Amino acid sequence: MNTLEATMAGYIGPPAQPRQLVLRLPRGQLVVSADVPEELARAVATYLPATGPRSRLPDGTSYTSVHPSLIAELAARPQDGAFEVLRVY
Repeated sequence: MNTLEATMAGYIGPPAQPRQLVLRLPRGQLVVSADVPEELARAVATYLPATGPRSRLPDGTSYTSVHPSLIAELAARPQDGAFEVLRVY
């Protein structure tokens, strides 16, 4: 499995349990992760502020922005091109 690291730029869903993460890849592109497993979502939530500025991706998807201090380890899923979040630190 090939993995890469990305900076977390935001999240989609409630701050107590984000459904997906908005990630900045090494070349600067913003992508939305695959759905985050519940256990990982709860762990990520401990780092999230209760509110934050709202932003939009180029496709119109709305998300809550966060300070880019968290790093996510990702695996690209070849079958659908989605990015699966393995861990956040």
